[in-house]
Amino acid sequence: MRDFKELTRVWCDNLKEIYSEREARNILMLTLEDVFNFNRSTLLVSSEINISETDLKELSQISSRLKTGEPYQYIVGFTYFDDLKINVAPGVLIPRPETEELTAWIQDTMQLKNPIIEDWCTGSGCIAFALKNRIPNAIVSGFDISEEALEIARKNGNGLNLNVQFEKRDALSILVSGNEKVDLIVSNPPYIPWIEKMEMHQNVTAFEPDLALFVPNEDPLLFYRKLADYASASLNTDGYLFFELHENFATQTKEMVEKLGFHPVEIREDLQGKSRMLKAQWIG
Repeated sequence: MRDFKELTRVWCDNLKEIYSEREARNILMLTLEDVFNFNRSTLLVSSEINISETDLKELSQISSRLKTGEPYQYIVGFTYFDDLKINVAPGVLIPRPETEELTAWIQDTMQLKNPIIEDWCTGSGCIAFALKNRIPNAIVSGFDISEEALEIARKNGNGLNLNVQFEKRDALSILVSGNEKVDLIVSNPPYIPWIEKMEMHQNVTAFEPDLALFVPNEDPLLFYRKLADYASASLNTDGYLFFELHENFATQTKEMVEKLGFHPVEIREDLQGKSRMLKAQWIG
C-alpha cells in the first residue's frame, strides 16, 4: 500500500513546470483510471492506494514523458470523443471538445435518415465516427492525404465496429466532377497560419502533426476555399457544408462561402464564446 496523498504530492511537484496543481491532479486520476484500472470514486475517498512496484515504475515513466510536454493522449494512445474511444498517435490531431459541438450541430441539422456524408481531412476519423454513431443509417466516408492518419482511422473503425469507408484524397487537389452527389460535407482542415506557431503551446507544436495544423501565412483560407468550391459542385440541393473555423478568419470564411452561392450561412460560437463553427446550405 502507498500513501495516496504523498504519491499525489510527488506527482504534482514533478509536473509543476508544465501543469498547474489542479491539472496535474486530474491527469494523475485519469492515468490511474485509464492505465491501471483504478476506480475514480474509490480514489477520491482513499488515503492509501494498492499499487505494485512495477506499476509505480510505469507511472514514473508516464510522469517523465508528461514533463517533456508530450500530450497525455499520445502517451496512453487514446482519448474519448463524443463518448467514443478514439485511438490517437502523433500522426493525427488529438480531438478537441469544440469539435464535439460541431458533430452535435450537424445531427441537429440533418433531417435525412440515410444521408451521404463526406469528412475531409479526417485524421483519426473522430468526426466521421461520431456522425455514423449519431446517424446510424448514414453512409459516411473519410478522406485524408496522410497514410498514417488513414491507418489510425481504419484501426478505430475496427475497434468501434462502425462502418466508415476511408480513402486517400488530397483536399487541395480535389477533382470537381459533380458526378458524386452527397448530402453533407464536413471538415476540420488545417487553418493555423505558420506565423502563429510561435504563440502556441509546446505540447501542440512539438508533438502534433504540422500537416494537420498549418497553412501558408498569405492564404489562411486555402483549405476552406478548395473544399467550399468542391462542395458547391458536389452537394445535393439543400445539402450542407460544415467547417470548424479559425476564430480570426470566421467572417472572411463566411463571406467567401456566401459568394459561392451558399445560403443561409451561419457562424456559431463554441462554449468559450469563440467563433469556431460554420454551417452553410447549398440551394442549388
